[in-house]
Amino acid sequence: MSSQFESFDDVYASARDTVGVRLFTASVIADEGGSMARIYTTHPGVYPVGGKKTLAGDTNPVWLEQVLIGQQPFLGADREAVRAFFFDSGTIESLGCGAIVNVPVLSGGRTIGSMNFLAPEGSYDQSSVDAAVEVARRSVRLLEDALAATS
Repeated sequence: MSSQFESFDDVYASARDTVGVRLFTASVIADEGGSMARIYTTHPGVYPVGGKKTLAGDTNPVWLEQVLIGQQPFLGADREAVRAFFFDSGTIESLGCGAIVNVPVLSGGRTIGSMNFLAPEGSYDQSSVDAAVEVARRSVRLLEDALAATS
């Protein structure tokens, strides 16, 4: 069993090697469950740390039910899926991304955040999801620490 990552830079290096990413972010649930706050990003000029997406207004309810409530990964394998689920799909596409894997990060049985892996269209399949789940599993402590710091 692999150990927990020591830093988000380690998480990103693993994500590059095992999942393949062009854009990688991590977010925690903030504002008493009302939003997701970005705590790590590979593209701070476009998706800065501290940026938030409200869960009521900015988040697709099907995605919310699957990832944050149902605690299951989401695979958007092509631009059509990205466009259907993400209000910022234009920005995502401008970065050369057309596929996404979102993985809930769980602590003590509850969802505390998500890890978001993005790459060119057609880059991801079930093996990518499995690799992303493992990266997220090894990142729990980092998200717990970030959540404690934002509370």
